[in-house]
This record gives sequence, C-alpha cells and structure tokens, in this order.
Amino acid sequence: MGGFPPYAGPYAEMLKVTMATYEMAVDPPAPSESDDPWSSTDGLPSEEQARQFVTLYEGLQGFDDTKAGLTCPRLCFAGSEDEIRYEEKWGGVTVDLRGPLVRHRAELAERGWDVEVLDGLDHMSAMQPVNVLPVLRPWLAKAL
Repeated sequence: MGGFPPYAGPYAEMLKVTMATYEMAVDPPAPSESDDPWSSTDGLPSEEQARQFVTLYEGLQGFDDTKAGLTCPRLCFAGSEDEIRYEEKWGGVTVDLRGPLVRHRAELAERGWDVEVLDGLDHMSAMQPVNVLPVLRPWLAKAL
C-alpha cells in the first residue's frame, strides 16, 4: 500500500480536497498557470469521476481502521516528504501521508504491517518504479 496510510488516514482532509475537485469539475475554472501539480487545475476529472471520489471519502468519514481484519502480508510506504499542502481553492488542507506511518509505526508493526519511509521523497517521487521496486522486491521475496 503506497502513498496512503493504512491507519489514521487523512479522510477528512481528502474529503475537502475531493469536494473542491468536484466543485471545479462542475464549474471549471480558467486554466491554471501553476507548475505545482497540487495547485494546477489542468487535468481535472470529469464530474462523474470527481463525484465517485467524493462518495468514497464521504463513506470513509468515521471509518475505524482498527476494525480491518487483514491476515495477508502487508506493506505500507510513503516518502519522508509526503505531505501535500493544498491551496484554499482545494480546501486549504494539508494531507499528511507520511506522518501517520511515522507516528503509528509500532502499532502498525503490531498489526502485521511492514512500514517503509522512503528518505527524501515526496508523494509523486515515492510512487515511481525506480523508488518502489527496491522496496517491493525484497519484501515480496520475504513475504511469499
């Protein structure tokens, strides 16, 4: 599981971001001139796609991660810089994907998760094959 914590996930923050995305999909803004992929409004999903994400994060409000009874091998990872600060037009929230892994590392390990924090990587770079495969290959060899 990469790029999202399996425990104490930022469900409320993601609902704000997806609501803002939905509103922009319904009433698209002028093209963005930002180079920041988290600020740009280029490539907005369709209204229907955006609504699916809103529905997902509405359903996850109040979700109790501790009730998920997984028994398969589990790995979660994120970059050490995986914290996304969204502008006000996106809900003005910070989506911290690394923090829950670091704060709850011991509890995750007790629940059977292997936790990896990839040094110096942000959300996008931590998802690139060149960074994921060196973590995933040895983990798979051990887990299987």
